[in-house]
Amino acid sequence: MFLKEKDDFLFVGLIIATFIAGSIITIQSKKYNESLYKINPNYYFPSLFEMITGTSILTLILFILKLSFEKIFYYFNDSILLDKYKNNPNKAEKNKYKRKLAIYGLKFFHYLILTIHSYFIYDKFDFFPKELFGHGDMNNLYSKGIHSFCFFERPMYFDLHYLANLAYTFADLFCVVFVYDKQTDILVMIFHHFCTIILIVFSYYNHFDSIGALILFLHNFSDIFVYLGRAFLYAKLPIILKKLITVSLLITFIYCRLYVYGRLIIGFFAYFNWESFHIKDAFKITLVCMYILHCTWTYRLIRIVYDSVTKASFEDSRKFVKDKKEIKEKKI
Repeated sequence: MFLKEKDDFLFVGLIIATFIAGSIITIQSKKYNESLYKINPNYYFPSLFEMITGTSILTLILFILKLSFEKIFYYFNDSILLDKYKNNPNKAEKNKYKRKLAIYGLKFFHYLILTIHSYFIYDKFDFFPKELFGHGDMNNLYSKGIHSFCFFERPMYFDLHYLANLAYTFADLFCVVFVYDKQTDILVMIFHHFCTIILIVFSYYNHFDSIGALILFLHNFSDIFVYLGRAFLYAKLPIILKKLITVSLLITFIYCRLYVYGRLIIGFFAYFNWESFHIKDAFKITLVCMYILHCTWTYRLIRIVYDSVTKASFEDSRKFVKDKKEIKEKKI
């Protein structure tokens, strides 16, 4: 149904590679955790039961809150909805765009609040780098080998915050697959959520959550601009403001998702040198797959920003599946 473009086949390949990596991590997790326990038996080692129980409860709570607030945003966004959507005589089509504005608007506030909250937690880390507005250095992730990477001092609420990120990803994935109107990038979104879930689950369980925290932060921070930009596509706002936020989105995305994330991957490749029973190699695959996805999105963003700045054209690259079929039928 969705395998119609070259990008679709790329994403299927990335999904397969990530699934293989996740399988390796699953098989080897027990041995790796046993080796960590021998090194530092007094450290906190989360159990699978705690993870599953905590995440399940948080997912249900966040799913209900997510749909409830989206419904509130939906009922009160008529006043800012663009006229071409607001005056659409087709009520069903109008409602689709109202829902889009509500979803993007809520996600903007979600990632804004999450980023502010995580900043005050992460700023206590000596590895929270200046590149992410912290006061530490990325190199401190590996300065004492396994001890600084796996056995760092966990501040209050860190574990709750980490599992809340996982729970929100589950809740949003469920919405993408079963609740929201299907869009042309559904494979990309499924892969992104799948990859994120693997990274959060296994980084938390296998004590890769130091680097995982930084990856979560840079994603959440850049998502503030991603969803603000997407919400602006459907809102009545001055053209100059839309151009500014679009350019800011591209700059932030390249900085966080390519530069900072790229540095984290290079450091992981270069300095992680202790026995991990192939878990390190599996994480490398997942991290690189995510980076490839970031590169494809950056290419698309550059094209979108160019059209926005030079032609004042503000169109969402994410079309509804029905709309995509209609476009192809017209071309034929």
